[in-house]
Amino acid sequence: MTAQHDVDQEATALLIVEAFDAGREMPPHERLVEIDKGLREELARLMTQARSRAETVEQRSRAWYALVNAVDRAEDALSIPLTQGALAGALRVAELARRVLELRKAGGVEA
Repeated sequence: MTAQHDVDQEATALLIVEAFDAGREMPPHERLVEIDKGLREELARLMTQARSRAETVEQRSRAWYALVNAVDRAEDALSIPLTQGALAGALRVAELARRVLELRKAGGVEA
């Protein structure tokens, strides 16, 4: 693992925590935009890895379904833009954070 990878993962971990706390903390919209952008970038990276991994596992196996379903749910989450309202924005970034965690958990996806 490279130092850059460690930094990126630490930054992503902090974004996830901040996304889950956003409903309670209600950060300014500008910060929600930054969290949203960072989580969307991480989702794109993880989706690429999950798709590649799904090609290497047995089709229709539990691991395959976990990967395919995680990618599908991530795509759904990415299709909904961040809105202006504080609570709605907090809910959106929390959903993106959940999808990041699901992709990581799906198996074989580098965290």
